[in-house]
Amino acid sequence: MTSEKDDEMEKEEMEKKEEMKRGKEKRKREDSLEEDIKKKKRIGPNARELEDEEPGAGPSTALTPTSNTRISISGFTFHQVLGEGRYGKVVLASVPGGIIFKAIKIIDKRDNAEALQRERRILLAARECPFLSHLCATQQSEEHAYFIMEHLSGGSLESLVRMCKRLNINSVRFYTAELICGLQFLHGHGIAHRDLKLANIMLDKDGHIRIIDLGVAKDSLTASSKIYGRTGTFRYMAPEVLLGEAYNVSVDWWSLGIVVSIMSSGRFPFNNGPEREKIYTSITSEKPKFPAWLGEDLTDLMMNLLQKDPERRLGVSGNIRDHPFFETICWEELEQRRTRPPFIPFPSSSGENHLD
Repeated sequence: MTSEKDDEMEKEEMEKKEEMKRGKEKRKREDSLEEDIKKKKRIGPNARELEDEEPGAGPSTALTPTSNTRISISGFTFHQVLGEGRYGKVVLASVPGGIIFKAIKIIDKRDNAEALQRERRILLAARECPFLSHLCATQQSEEHAYFIMEHLSGGSLESLVRMCKRLNINSVRFYTAELICGLQFLHGHGIAHRDLKLANIMLDKDGHIRIIDLGVAKDSLTASSKIYGRTGTFRYMAPEVLLGEAYNVSVDWWSLGIVVSIMSSGRFPFNNGPEREKIYTSITSEKPKFPAWLGEDLTDLMMNLLQKDPERRLGVSGNIRDHPFFETICWEELEQRRTRPPFIPFPSSSGENHLD
């Protein structure tokens, strides 16, 4: 008994140290952002910026209402931190005049050259899909790269679910269908997202889905490609990722199953206690559990998405669009954004936005 108490005390002590470490790292990042903003304020309007190639002209590249005139990073006004991630942070910024808002991802270029190029490639490809976050332009200084993204003012799906506790069946169907379109676009271009979760799903000003945070995505994949490494968010990770096995784009369909469960029931479908070991065991070896009051088609959809065998997982095996849960969806209208969203956000210039 004493040994068990000692182990528990040691575990709690380790967790406290880890929490303190995370707190120090967060404060360091915040201090770094303040220094970025101070440096930017010291840059004069004629200062030279090292510029990367800007994406070609189009609806998402315009930085002003009347033109596609290039704006140096020193021309933006920074307002607040919107989100932080492994490779950078995102700040809310406005162009001269303060009418148009952008989300600017600031990334330290040191030791990140390969990751930067990969993320930029993926973001450029993502601009062709209406259900993914869009890159407007890229610029760089000696120390940092700047990804100038569209600002998604509708807030995150996580916030919407938290506010509503759970979503009604029609909302779940609509958001899941748009997520499917986004994932199929990525997979069709050889890209695995690897961190799909409620916090990485935003709503644009019209209420449509936008999948964000492509910083850990993997590209140049083929049908036979295998990926290694534990990447993503613990509770959304597929069993093969947690077990340290090779995996492919099928991990995104597992994560979608977790997203659908939380949207529809407000619950994580596996052990939801505080102990990671029990959650790990539940995800890798137990069946998911859903409330009895959920509809048969919805439950069947989630069971097939949360299939332990990745080769039998819906999305990889079979056409997910043909599932009975989506019987009322007109996929052609949905892909063209002609289906009315269930929730239209209030106009906002500084709503939530996370890392793109």
